[in-house]
Amino acid sequence: FIRSSAQNQARFALPFCSLAHEQASQQLGSKDADAVTDDAVAAVLEPLQRIDDYHQAMLSSNSVAMRASIAQGGGLLSLFNRGYAHAHFMADERGQLGAQAAKRLQRLARLGEVRGHWPVIFGFVCAAIGISLEHTQQLYLFQFVRQIFSAAIRLNLVGPLRAQALQCDMQLFVDGLLTQHAHRRVAFETLEDMFGETVVYTEPVLELYQGMHDRLYSRIFNS
Repeated sequence: FIRSSAQNQARFALPFCSLAHEQASQQLGSKDADAVTDDAVAAVLEPLQRIDDYHQAMLSSNSVAMRASIAQGGGLLSLFNRGYAHAHFMADERGQLGAQAAKRLQRLARLGEVRGHWPVIFGFVCAAIGISLEHTQQLYLFQFVRQIFSAAIRLNLVGPLRAQALQCDMQLFVDGLLTQHAHRRVAFETLEDMFGETVVYTEPVLELYQGMHDRLYSRIFNS
């Protein structure tokens, strides 16, 4: 189950996260972004909104995954605005531009103009605080696998120490996924994207199970 889920994330969500990081890093580091102006903030947010809209369209058939993704993205964005945005390492113009973009993005999310999906926000936040693309991709898959083991601990399927050992054993598999799929990006309106070469679900059965989550009599997770 964990291997199938991680494979699915690497082929579906990771390309969104990678592209969001690249676009944000490009705009935050551009020469035109030397001053924190409204135009500079808009230039950072424009590609992110497009990526977020595309992610929304891809998740439209799974309301459970959509709801969980928006909740996670909103939580991370709120954490960034309340904590990292005021850190000393964010005091330069690049950091301040990222902080202002995050504030406006959260405002737009509250107004319903953007959704703020988890992979997109994750890529943007990592770019804003200066984490490299390679480390962002590693961190994204690491935290995804960790969440599964955390859920297994809460369900009393495995103990904390055993879960740590299993996650260490999974690291080679995760590294292999990164080797295969770290280069993938979301491609808009291209033949590659039309034929499922950039973003795909590799485990449709898992998606169907997830879509039935709301029918459970009792629930302790969002998805």
